[in-house]
Amino acid sequence: MDNAAREIVGYRRYWQSVTAAIALSCVLDSLLLAGFVLVGTISKAVPIAYAAVSLSSCALFYVYAARVAPERLRDSHLTLPMVIASSATELLFVGLAPEMTFYFLMVLFIVFTFGTTSLSIRQSALTWLAVAIATAVLLYGSRRSSWIPQASTADHVLVWLCFVATLGRCTLLGLFGRSLRMRLQDRRRELSESVETRDKSLELVKAELQHQAIHDALTGLPNRTQFADRLAIAVREHRPFAVAVLDLDRFKVINDSLGQDAGDALLKLVAQRLGSTMRSEDAVARAGGDEFLLLLQDVGAREEISKFATLWMEVLSDPYRIHGTELHVSPSIGIARYPVDAANGHALLARAEEAMYHAKQCGRNMFCFFDSEVTSFSRERLVIESELRRAVTASQFHLHYQPRVDVATGEVRSVEALLRWQHPTRGWFMPGEFIAIAEETGLILPIGDWVIREACRQARLWQLQGLRSLRVAVNVSPMQFRQPNFVDDVRKALETNSLDAAYLEIELTEATLMTNAQKSVVMLEQLSRLGIVVAMDDFGTGYSSMSYLQRFPIDKLKIDISFIRNLSSNPADVSIVGAIISLAHGLRLKVVAEGVETAEQLGLLKQMGCDQYQGFLYSAAVAPAALELLLATGGPHSVETDTQSAARTCSKLTLPGPN
Repeated sequence: MDNAAREIVGYRRYWQSVTAAIALSCVLDSLLLAGFVLVGTISKAVPIAYAAVSLSSCALFYVYAARVAPERLRDSHLTLPMVIASSATELLFVGLAPEMTFYFLMVLFIVFTFGTTSLSIRQSALTWLAVAIATAVLLYGSRRSSWIPQASTADHVLVWLCFVATLGRCTLLGLFGRSLRMRLQDRRRELSESVETRDKSLELVKAELQHQAIHDALTGLPNRTQFADRLAIAVREHRPFAVAVLDLDRFKVINDSLGQDAGDALLKLVAQRLGSTMRSEDAVARAGGDEFLLLLQDVGAREEISKFATLWMEVLSDPYRIHGTELHVSPSIGIARYPVDAANGHALLARAEEAMYHAKQCGRNMFCFFDSEVTSFSRERLVIESELRRAVTASQFHLHYQPRVDVATGEVRSVEALLRWQHPTRGWFMPGEFIAIAEETGLILPIGDWVIREACRQARLWQLQGLRSLRVAVNVSPMQFRQPNFVDDVRKALETNSLDAAYLEIELTEATLMTNAQKSVVMLEQLSRLGIVVAMDDFGTGYSSMSYLQRFPIDKLKIDISFIRNLSSNPADVSIVGAIISLAHGLRLKVVAEGVETAEQLGLLKQMGCDQYQGFLYSAAVAPAALELLLATGGPHSVETDTQSAARTCSKLTLPGPN
């Protein structure tokens, strides 16, 4: 039952009690009138009529007040209908027995009693005292008055009994009224306190919402909204200041490796350290993720700002102890100055963020001031990133294929698939212009998956067209190789296109394989068991361990172009290339040289026993149709010869004997 229902029930019980008390007093009045009948003062019709009318009035009031509409009387103490009903009853009695004019005194008492129920106890007592004095005077005078017919002792006793009964009834009704008044006062006080408590709760909730709207929930620092307000105030004051955007390097690696709880704990510690370096007039805020915003008031010189930036880097470079693990992070900071770099807060933040991106591009763990070169680099990068996202879904990527030539026979045994981006308005993009951005944004995953599927499709299409069976080599990015479902995705690409695994070659850089070398060995073994050929790309530029090189289930080494470019003029490069070829053959690996552009380079490679080469000397990477035309003029090759070539370099885990 809710509060409103309980309140109505309370009022109903109160009015039931009041009505019962009035009915009891009416019965008592009827008995007193019967006494007057016995002494012969009035006729016996008077008490009967009085009892019938008064009790009927009580019944009607009970139905209205206690049953029909108790809630309508909740703000009344003894309502006007009760006064009218009781007064009408008394007036009816006077009309039936005019000789009982003194009974008007009862009406006087009743009316005054009804009026005093809403008064205080002191006010009610004074009112009753005044009426009692007036009544006593009238009664005393009635002994000699001709308009009062009673003269016997019995008459006087009955009159005084009527007076006492009426006074008792008035007192009883007054007590009921006082009880109701006190109950209503308590109820109003409770409602007032409830409203006051609710208002305080609403104020607290409002204050909390306002706080959350301008503060970061994790660190408690101001958020970007409040920082923007502070920035606007600083601009209006027209005093020099600086804005810095700080981003934590490699935070995503920590968050992914140790979990979000560890990442949140690290962000809290970073916020505390930054706050400890700021002056009272400065501001620090968290913009979201691992990015923080800093405002330095009343500073303009680069040297002064550099001192603050150096302090931030020193403070944040100290080790963090989180969940029993010691962590190290470094910041990349971009700085913009007012009014040198921009005239409004929004532009200042944009320029500071551009400078921060430049700091990351330059190697991270450093701070950079905004300049025009940063603007050009950052805006171009953002444009490429945005258009790169559309390119994934708009089928703007294409594969070109560069032939690989057998050094000894001059035959083309395989091709390398190279990615090209055909922009609808800006023309062709080479991989060096967008691959780094794709890796930073994670777009390399859908792009790399498409490259493998497209290479398998094209290799199978060539087979179905009756062309020579060419193995297609695909470069795989480090991020793509580390995906737990990478091997399954390659298997699905082969099965979807009904391509034998021997005609797919996966190229991985030294750095990719040496990052978590133990896991790399496991994944390479899974690829080899499928029958896929695995090549180590850019060999000689990394930090390969000879022991791991022996353990890796790979089939080929690709000599980096940097060693081939000056092969004709640099004896040191000749020695390095010769050593790589000897090492590879000692490990039963084939060797591919990339970037061969002259016949002299090719002659040296042939003398050193290199197995294959690719480069402009034979052909650049071309579209599939151009490659088909190029191979059609290179002489016939039987399927049997191509199959033997494929088997000769198949994975060392699937076929016994030398490659």
